[in-house]
Amino acid sequence: MRILFIASEVEGLVKTGGLADVAYALPKELQKLGHDVRIVMPAYRSLNDIWVQWPKRQFSTKISHFKTETVEACYGAHEGIPVIAIDHPASFDRNGIYDDGQNAFYDNPYRFTVLTKAALDWCKLEEWRPDIVHANDWQSSLAGFFLNEHYRYDPFFSDTRSVLSIHNGAYQMHCDPNWLAQIGIDQRFYNPTDFEDNGHLNLLKGALGFADGVTTVSPGYAAELTTPIGGHGIDFKFRNLNRPIVGILNGCDYDQWNPETDPWLLAQFTTADDGGKARCKLGLQREMGLTIDAKVPLLATICRLVDQKGITYLIPVFKELMAQHNCQVAMLGSGDPLLVAQLEEIQQAYPDRFRFVNGYDAGLSHRIEAGSDAFLMPSIFEPCGLNQIYSLRYGTVPLVREVGGLQDSVCRLSNSERNLKSATGFMFTDMTETALLAETLRMLKVYEHKQTQWKAIQRNGMAKRFSWKKSACQYEAFYRLLLDSPKAVHPLAS
Repeated sequence: MRILFIASEVEGLVKTGGLADVAYALPKELQKLGHDVRIVMPAYRSLNDIWVQWPKRQFSTKISHFKTETVEACYGAHEGIPVIAIDHPASFDRNGIYDDGQNAFYDNPYRFTVLTKAALDWCKLEEWRPDIVHANDWQSSLAGFFLNEHYRYDPFFSDTRSVLSIHNGAYQMHCDPNWLAQIGIDQRFYNPTDFEDNGHLNLLKGALGFADGVTTVSPGYAAELTTPIGGHGIDFKFRNLNRPIVGILNGCDYDQWNPETDPWLLAQFTTADDGGKARCKLGLQREMGLTIDAKVPLLATICRLVDQKGITYLIPVFKELMAQHNCQVAMLGSGDPLLVAQLEEIQQAYPDRFRFVNGYDAGLSHRIEAGSDAFLMPSIFEPCGLNQIYSLRYGTVPLVREVGGLQDSVCRLSNSERNLKSATGFMFTDMTETALLAETLRMLKVYEHKQTQWKAIQRNGMAKRFSWKKSACQYEAFYRLLLDSPKAVHPLAS
């Protein structure tokens, strides 16, 4: 199959979240399966040193009925995957990807419409006819709309099917309806069933109704999106799609996340008790300025400091742990300045037991995964999550909330002896500080008094594999199903 993969970020080039991991790993695996995959992404200023070396081809793309833009396609490759970077200086030659560091760019609806429309017009320019156009999140969500509406009678795309993948349904792009005409959406689609959402234009909500197929990054999250609690305000839209949402669990790139070969580590290791992980723990304590003590439990968290990650009820738990229990915490993250200030306050009170690094450091993230005993991930919602999967591979026991992809990838320790053969971590359900603290204390009790159980959980986790090949095969089957099915036709399509 010819597969056009449109994404706003790609791991190894530019990344702000999990979308980038998928936009790199999934095309790579699909390519290994024999498919012709092309990634189309923006030519951001931050990557100008790369784009400037690539050959270019200029062409025009029609954004709306009255607006045409001139863009350049920059031709290159990333880890062997063909990449076309859309160079449109007015949209992408600026500091920042989605925002200036504080506020979202006001013209984001237009910027990413340029990307999406140019991706489709590039196919025609090169006479490269895609079987599948795979759009990702709100940034390229309009691909299905454009195929359904703007190119409906274009024989070039007559056999093309569109897929829209939801990596985080909380980000939908609510904007002023004045953008409608500028991004090529006819006024008739501005209604409560499609793009209208409480007086705003909602790109993701409207686009869902035009995709031939909708996927998300775990079975658990697919189910949650259809519920009032988990549907981010548009659960009714997810429930009423013409086809069910398909949940395909993200894989893990074990070329990057493997304790046996990881170049970032002080010591590589094959098992949790071959001495390498113990050395990594002592090295992490030294690097983070924590008291060096092999026996004290070392807990870790790596995340964006946003409400989604459950930080507001993790902070009180950290305070309780520091005040009443013998443990250490190593944390890496950035985001909300108010949350940063609270974490730094805990660090000032317990400098030898609690360390928070404000920012992101790739090497440190690997060393935290390898050197910690347990990883706390109490997300309010989590479409898939990757850190719990990394933790399993590194013998770092995850503690997660029973939500989204976390419940699909971690097997909780119960009170059954038989469960010990499959348990890989700890899990709680209620979205409260009390529930998180109780499960954390239960985990610490096992660590301190039941080391046989703890080592069994570590072994189970390290043996788990979440391969991208398996995920890619599921996407491949889904693509073929769509190609064998009629195109989605919107009731208001002209």
